Amino acid sequence: MFTVIITTHDRPLLLKRTLASLIAQTCQDFKVVVVSDSGTYLPPYEELSQLSGRFDYVLRCSGEAGPAASRNMGLDIASGEYIVFIDDDDTFEPEHFARFKQRLLVDRPEILFCDFQVRFEDRAVYPPTFISNQSMSIAGATFDSIYVRNTIPNSCLAYRADVVKGVRTDTTMRIYEDWDFLLAAMHGRSLVHLATDTVVIHKTPATAPENMRRGNTREDLTLPVMLELYRRHAAPNMETRLARQALLASADIHFDLSHF
Repeated sequence: MFTVIITTHDRPLLLKRTLASLIAQTCQDFKVVVVSDSGTYLPPYEELSQLSGRFDYVLRCSGEAGPAASRNMGLDIASGEYIVFIDDDDTFEPEHFARFKQRLLVDRPEILFCDFQVRFEDRAVYPPTFISNQSMSIAGATFDSIYVRNTIPNSCLAYRADVVKGVRTDTTMRIYEDWDFLLAAMHGRSLVHLATDTVVIHKTPATAPENMRRGNTREDLTLPVMLELYRRHAAPNMETRLARQALLASADIHFDLSHF
């Protein structure tokens, strides 16, 4: 049913936690593709052995470090009816795939997305120390609203395989590559929401050293990349163009409608 693509970079203990959340799924109708862009540690054999016959572990030796090329390699290998991405520091609650499968079997939606939890933690020790948890509903996300601003985390999406055939992540982008991928996949498609917060996005306090990882300090790119995405993915209607203009205006950035 599912191919789960995990991209990882030098976080072996967190990757073990992500894999453990897959092993704990009440629905085991999935295969896992782990793509690592670093060979500095051994694969998590203990966890992978519990997915025997249902995983590929790929060491990507060429190109720059980063998730984009790794996701593309995972897509090239994927064989499931639906494609799911998850980062190496996030997890799924045990019933995640069971709930997704139950909904997908109803009418095979093209792109399904769900709500999520944000779980703050201190990673100075392992296992990380829990700080707080908040459930986040994104039921209000619509086809049009995603053309303005992306509110759907990558791990919350399940793409039908035919929807992403030929769609790949732009490896030149430093930020918002997930948004670009979603917009490319959405062309002529539909989004369906599932009311379950079975995705857990693990975060650390803003001052934590790990928040200096790739992309987290590139606020200077926000405006030019947003404008580039607006150019690449034309707004589907005038209301969306106006909403794009209003979003930037709310940050005291003013452009005429020709930019949207």
